[in-house]
This record gives sequence, structure tokens and C-alpha cells, in this order.
Amino acid sequence: MSATASSRRVCLAWAAAATAFALAGQFLTVRFNYHGNWTGLFCTGSRLPVPPALSHERIHVFADSSGYDGQFYHYIAHDPFFNRGFASYIDAPRLRYRRILVPFLAWLLSGGGGAWLHAAYVGVNLAFVFLGSYWLACCLAHRGLHPAWGLSFLAIPGVIISLDRLVLDGPLTALAAGFVWYAGLGKRGPLLAVLTAAPLVRETGLLLTAAATLPAAWARRWRQALLYAITACPALAWYAWVHSRTVGSPPIPQPLTLPLAGLFERIFQSPDYPFPTPVSVLAATLDWIAIAGVLLTLALAVGALLRRHDPPAAVLASYALLIAALRVHFWIDAYSHTRLISPLLVLLLAGEAAIDRRGPWLALCLMLPRVGLQLGSQALGVLRGLVG
Repeated sequence: MSATASSRRVCLAWAAAATAFALAGQFLTVRFNYHGNWTGLFCTGSRLPVPPALSHERIHVFADSSGYDGQFYHYIAHDPFFNRGFASYIDAPRLRYRRILVPFLAWLLSGGGGAWLHAAYVGVNLAFVFLGSYWLACCLAHRGLHPAWGLSFLAIPGVIISLDRLVLDGPLTALAAGFVWYAGLGKRGPLLAVLTAAPLVRETGLLLTAAATLPAAWARRWRQALLYAITACPALAWYAWVHSRTVGSPPIPQPLTLPLAGLFERIFQSPDYPFPTPVSVLAATLDWIAIAGVLLTLALAVGALLRRHDPPAAVLASYALLIAALRVHFWIDAYSHTRLISPLLVLLLAGEAAIDRRGPWLALCLMLPRVGLQLGSQALGVLRGLVG
């Protein structure tokens, strides 16, 4: 891959536009749906206790709700080194604390969890939007598309959901785009940085480590393979330290079962939507359309292995197998499977492995309507606020 300085400047401009759009969307929903309280983005639920030490923050709490994952990463950002006892307010501290990079950066930028922590957390998330949009724009421009296609990063389900609920899938999706770009350029320094960061965002970032290490080993470039493998050491060391600090905590939930067994169970389980019947029927229909998009993504990844028989394609297929083995509750929650598949979707969109270039875009289009419906109430709140 290569790009002129001029084309990279254009990609940077579109990445800045994508970041501005993301911030504008967050601002509008906070202004009109959360009464200007930015903690609403953490999606804190009333069914779980909030650390008393955070009572001064006036956290926006959703009534009769268990909230979402962002609430736990908010607590970790206040207490990244287990000094304040916040781990007892986290559902699975041994799992959540492994995913330290985004909370730690927010803690660091806010001067150790100070008054600006919420702004820092939102800022870190937006920084990954900028990076992901830039890297995707560069990859797509290299394939002959206009750099404006970098805006499509905002349509990736994991990115949308991370903007909506401050989870970590958007940052990992951005790093997947960065992996494709720097691996294609052969720029070792930036690639090593991406590989070091990815498993500190989520454990599935180790698949990027494998995607870099295996081709080098396949080609008998042993020093390069070792260098790429070593990038996993900071994450593995952090995991070990977290394990030592969470002795006696609840066990890590087991997310996996036999491949497609969870999806088979999903056929016989329907979510109980608290909506009027027409909306519930629409949601159920869009659920299966989104699942079709996920399955198409999995098929494209497996098809890459059947076509290429090389380590990068094997990593894509391994990622697909991991998603296919998710338990049923991941398939019931429309936000779960669509955000977990997002890094794989970007690897197919930005990389060279897809069998059909239109396939990943079709998969994305199948997932978007259900994600959009999930945001419908917020969109209505913003519309009412704007029109008075």
C-alpha cells in the first residue's frame, strides 16, 4: 500500500469530519435526552449500585434497568489500579479490568481521575473514531475509492454502539483498520503500536497479534514473528496482575459454546420487547436481518480461507469461528453480536481477503437497520428538542 502526502491530507480531513459528526451526535442526544448530563452515555442502570464515592457526579441513572457495559468501564477509569474498591461494583472485575486501555487513557488525561474524567473518556473514544476513520479512508483510497468513504467508519455497528454507550468495540474496530493499513505499508513501528494496544482494549485484539505473527512465521521470518508475538506481552502481564488482584471475585462468564449452537437456541427464544405490537414485530424482523448480516460476514471470512489457504485468511476464519460459538444471549441482544463482529467486518472491508468486494458492504447494510431502530427513541428525543 502507498499513499501520497496529498491523499493522506485528504484522508485526515475526512477523518476530522467523521469525528465532528460523531461529537455532534453525542452532543445532541446528551442535550435533549440526558438533560445535558454526559454521564448518560455510560448507560448506568438503577438495578446495580453506584459507588458512593461517585455520588457527587450526579450520574444519569436509567430507571428499572441493568444498564450496559460502559458503566463498568466508567468505574474502572476512576480506579484503574484497584485502589478505591470500585471492583466490587463491577459485574465481572476479572474480565472488565483486562480491558484497561481506554479507561486508563481517560484516567491519565484527567490527571488521575479528576474532574475532567468524563470529558477525557469521551475524548479518547472520539480519538479512536478519528484514527479509525483515517485508517479506513486510507485503505479504501488505496483500493480506488474516494477518501470520503472513510465516513463509513461511523456506520460500523461497533462504532455506533461505542458512541451511544461508551463501550470498547469502536476503539478495537479502529485498531483493526490501523492493522490493515500499517501491515500493508510495512511500517513496523506503527504496526507494533497497534498490536500492543489491541489486546489491552479487548482480549480479541490478540487475533490481530496472530494475524501479524503467523504470516511471518509461515515465511520463516522468525525474528519478525518473535517481534510481533512480543507485543502481546504487556497485555498478558496485565491480565496476570488483574488475576492476582481479583482472587475470590465472581468467575468470568463463559461466553462460548459449540459453533452455531447459540444461534440455534435463538430460533426458539424471542426477546420480550416492551413496545407496541407493530414495533415489536418490526424489531423481531430486523433482528433476523441483522443476524443474516452477521452470518454473511462469517461466510465471507471462511470463504477467504477456502480461497487463499494462508495465515491471514486463517485468522479471519478463526475470528468467524469465535463469533459463531457465542452463547444464545449474545444473539438475543441486537447490540451484542453486531458490535462483536465489527472488527472482523472492518478487516474484510479494508483488507484484501474478501471474495466479493460487495459482500462486506451488504453485510453492513443488513445490520444497520436494527441498530438504527435501537436508537429510534433517542432520535425522536433529539427531533422533539430541535423543533420545540
